[in-house]
Amino acid sequence: MQWVSGRLRIGLFALCLLPYLGCSRPQDTSTVPAHPFQGLKLTVGVVGEPKLAETLSSVLIGEWRETRKADVTVARGPTSAKEAARLDVLVFPAELLGDLVDNGALMTWPEKLVNPPPPPENPGTETERPTDDDMANPYQFADVLEPYREQVTKYGKDRKAVPLGGSGLVLVFDRGAFDRPENQEAADDAGIALEPPRTWEALDALARFFNGRDWDGDGKPDHGIALALAADQEGLANDVHLARAASLGQHKDQYSFFFDSDSMAPRIDTPPFVEALTTLIALKECGPPKMETFDAAAARRAFADGEVALLIDRAEQSAHWVKDKPVGLAALPGSERVFDPARKEWETPTALNQPSYLPRGGGWLVGVSSATKGARRDAAVDFAKYLTSPELATQVRSNPDIPMLPVRSTAVGLGPVNSNGVDARQWSDAVGRTLAAERVIPGLRIPEATGYLSDLTSGRLSALKGEPAEKALHQVAVAWQARTQRLGTARQAWHYQRSLNTLVTSPEPPPR
Repeated sequence: MQWVSGRLRIGLFALCLLPYLGCSRPQDTSTVPAHPFQGLKLTVGVVGEPKLAETLSSVLIGEWRETRKADVTVARGPTSAKEAARLDVLVFPAELLGDLVDNGALMTWPEKLVNPPPPPENPGTETERPTDDDMANPYQFADVLEPYREQVTKYGKDRKAVPLGGSGLVLVFDRGAFDRPENQEAADDAGIALEPPRTWEALDALARFFNGRDWDGDGKPDHGIALALAADQEGLANDVHLARAASLGQHKDQYSFFFDSDSMAPRIDTPPFVEALTTLIALKECGPPKMETFDAAAARRAFADGEVALLIDRAEQSAHWVKDKPVGLAALPGSERVFDPARKEWETPTALNQPSYLPRGGGWLVGVSSATKGARRDAAVDFAKYLTSPELATQVRSNPDIPMLPVRSTAVGLGPVNSNGVDARQWSDAVGRTLAAERVIPGLRIPEATGYLSDLTSGRLSALKGEPAEKALHQVAVAWQARTQRLGTARQAWHYQRSLNTLVTSPEPPPR
């Protein structure tokens, strides 16, 4: 099987530093080797992102080599299950997790490897005595945000990886457009609130208000919003569609979103997805000319160049938004109504329906190959924990070549990097609300997730060219059904249920 690269509840976001667990009992280290991995050589495969492979090789792994007296070779890949079996560590977007699990390529992590138990009050024999790692717990797994601890890194109850970096969508806005007195007066007259919108309908109204208005005072009419709508290597256009559909279609009584979890019947052509696509395509009238051709980079340029007041983008891309202007941001809006797929009816919930959709299956993960055994496995686990440790999280966060969101609460509170002009408090708040929402939907993580998303791209482009959204998405549903049948409906249902992390499944999937 060929694997291809993917498209990489809180009110006030509380931050805390978790104390290290101490111990007054001295440890007998006389029999512990100073460098337990000395002489070992690991091979790390990075799937889908050449710059990440380069950065790992040149920046991030030098200290591990030096302190362990071991070596690491970093390469792009794998491209197949057979190739994965020759690796020790895999770094990959979470949307490829289903492919890797389906091929048995990943070790299941015992919980004590990431979350050691506290030391016993009265240690007994040497074998019962906690290790140095148990005592210090330097990995600080409790600092990892809950969606990554309990969803993105797990497949069912099995932890298959540890989190390297995340991805989340936010609303970006030109603060000058909101603060300029002339705009505020005109907005009052139009009954528009110049503030981050609570609902998608309010966002649409803001885009229409700013469109055609000289909201920056340069004497020329400007536009309302920039969106990635066209074919997009990053997958941002699909992500925005799915995020809007989630607010309309992720019902409180349902765990599943993309499919019926029992039958694998696609939901992509149901009313929430159709309405989300229809309304997003309508916003092309509130953007720059030919916005229907915009990919993610074009949308960012339009905002940075001052052509539009609003942008929906991944929060980790904040360095691309600023050109000498103040930038604000907020979590994406929600919906005051939601579709119940069981009753096939719309209903009005008691509170705003505002789940978060996380692109690329949630972000980037680090796993250990199931083929790696013995001392090499111990070294591979140590390397994976090193790469995703609190210390390395800071370096990953600050590297402009590998834009990722931090997955640790302490790092989120530090604000964006390389983003002068972006309101740091608003960035931290928006990212915190996004990554720790009451309901979080990681992007599709089943086998051939990237293929399903490619089918969605084809349908979106048809709708963008004028085909009714309902008809275009029905064709996507047909393609999804065919893909599922080819892979095995029962097997894909097992994977989908497993990927939801909430439904009980058998330990192994049905046969191919």
